[in-house]
Amino acid sequence: RLATTCAASPVLERSRSASLAMAPPRRIARALVLLACGLPRAAGAAVRRAQRSVAEVTTIPLRATTAAFAPSGRRHRSGPETPALSLLSRGAARRALRRRGRLGAHAEREAVYNSLRAQAQRIHALQYYGKVMIGTPPQTFTVIFDTGSGHLMVPSVKCDSEACAKHKRFQANESSTSLPIAWADDPLTPAKDDTDRDTMVVNFAMGDAVGQYMRDRVCLGGEKMFCAVADFVEMTEESNDPFRDAEWDGIVGLGQSVSDAPEFNIFGVLASNSTPSMKMPVFAVYLGRDIEDEAEITFGGVREERMAAPLTWVPVYTEGYWQFQFTDFLIDGKPMNLCKKYGDRKCQAVLDTGSSLMMGPKDDLGLILKAIGFAKDTQMNCTAAQKFPKLGFVIANKTFEMDADDYMDRSRDGHQPGTETCWAHMMPVGDTGRGPIMVLGMPFLRAFYTAYDMKQKRIGIAPANHKEGAKPSPDAVVEPLVALRPGGEDLNGDNTKTLSNKKKASATAAATPAEKAPAAAQVAKAVAPVKPKASGK
Repeated sequence: RLATTCAASPVLERSRSASLAMAPPRRIARALVLLACGLPRAAGAAVRRAQRSVAEVTTIPLRATTAAFAPSGRRHRSGPETPALSLLSRGAARRALRRRGRLGAHAEREAVYNSLRAQAQRIHALQYYGKVMIGTPPQTFTVIFDTGSGHLMVPSVKCDSEACAKHKRFQANESSTSLPIAWADDPLTPAKDDTDRDTMVVNFAMGDAVGQYMRDRVCLGGEKMFCAVADFVEMTEESNDPFRDAEWDGIVGLGQSVSDAPEFNIFGVLASNSTPSMKMPVFAVYLGRDIEDEAEITFGGVREERMAAPLTWVPVYTEGYWQFQFTDFLIDGKPMNLCKKYGDRKCQAVLDTGSSLMMGPKDDLGLILKAIGFAKDTQMNCTAAQKFPKLGFVIANKTFEMDADDYMDRSRDGHQPGTETCWAHMMPVGDTGRGPIMVLGMPFLRAFYTAYDMKQKRIGIAPANHKEGAKPSPDAVVEPLVALRPGGEDLNGDNTKTLSNKKKASATAAATPAEKAPAAAQVAKAVAPVKPKASGK
């Protein structure tokens, strides 16, 4: 059988285009056949193609920031604002009005929810950020990763405001693959000129930004990157607040389906069409229990060593945000029966990396606050010896519990010995525009490892493993996440010192190359071309 296969080896060696359609295991098998047939150079080439065909899990470092960023709404306008329209441009204006109506309706549905996120940011600002690369050659930007919004937004070189000047700006003329896009709902059509283009206006907690649409190569990842051509927003105007003094340049929206078009959904595009291809169409978020601890976002799979138990998967209940159904709250394991009144809909929750608090319907959260010991407000005087109960959620018939340290903080500053100020990281809210919803922000995300499956439209939740020395799996490409919270006034009005995990991050970055080597590299080593032995004749 081997002789028959080797007789066809010239065909095997030449059929590179056919090999590109093979799954990676078949490509490795092909390499072994070529090697056995005495074609080491062809075997080596096949291995390299297999390496490029699929990437392992890749992890991006995240840093923490106290600059409020949550987008609170957006609207569209078309073309420059001129006092009169020419005859030729009136048709474009009418088309733009129709487009604006469709896009505006979508944005209006998000506005109420996003205004609540912005309010939470003003109260307790803390976000994590990492890196994204855009263009050819790549231009690197520091960005917030936000599961509650749907666009990649970075400053443009066209922006001459003070806020833009202090940050990295995207230079389209320096990228050989950049393409200006005319319309949000026609995301593949190039713009002919700036007089006939959609413009996005994004409102933030304490400012706004204006941008235009671009299309270019976007890459996410650490040592191993996933890249694809996608649409994004280059911001041509930025207000000083919140951008000027922010540690980050822009935002990567990772919402499930809140983009203007699928081409703007960065992770959706990468999950379907990245180079190299993703092992799984999944990203996952791990936040350390404290700011000094590691934090990361992983693309292309999950890191099991970050979990204390297997993932529990639940379907996305309503498309748009990462929204799911749960059936009750628990206080020290006792049911509160708060979800029955919502009928078949039960209770609903959204996982949101852009929210620094847990928010929920006033009536429900009022009862929860009372049950955990906060009778009148989210803040109160307490004693050092005072105990608080566990807060649980029943998700897919399983119990997920948060300890008191997960959902509240204590401060002894300015108090007599034995007394403290306690505050719960919760905020009662009114209508979200999507019905009664719990927004599960960072307190929840620090307690639980969460995974987001774009293709199967599902969410995975597992208790986070916060033990020191968790070793990465062989499939993971891991880089340290640097967290930073500048010192300043806390919720109690006390001055706090700067907190960071830079020392831990530096130690992780100094790991040996062997510890970081991807699995595919090990496979390549195993089947590397070798010189045939001399026959002795």
